Amino acid sequence: MEQHSRAIAGGGAAPPGLGVEACVTLVAMLCALLALDDITTDNATTGFVPEYTLLAIAGAWLVIFAIQLWRKHRRVVAVVSLVVVAAAAGAAGDGLGHKHAGGWSVFWPEYSIITTAWLWFAAVSARLLVQAFRSAGPAGAPR
Repeated sequence: MEQHSRAIAGGGAAPPGLGVEACVTLVAMLCALLALDDITTDNATTGFVPEYTLLAIAGAWLVIFAIQLWRKHRRVVAVVSLVVVAAAAGAAGDGLGHKHAGGWSVFWPEYSIITTAWLWFAAVSARLLVQAFRSAGPAGAPR
């Protein structure tokens, strides 16, 4: 009963397993950020195939993460996550790093969409990790 009260006071406990999934999501987001940085700041002769592959893998993981959120009764967060992934996939599918007259610009709509997606998943993951640590309680404390 005491642990239940503590979990409610701390904003609710993270469902079991979502702490690990949140860590994997943060790693996927870091990989996506590195791939995006390479796409937007480099002139590769490979056509950025490795970078877009990494983005596709990260996107697939984010869909899996959203499905797990749905299954663990975080339905609003899951739906918003799926919408954000779809928007980011649409923006990336159009091709990032377009060259327009006048050079590169960071204010293209696709960069805003990708940044919003990155921030959304970073915030969701961070929140779930905080909830997981709070629900775990101090190390060695009786449960």
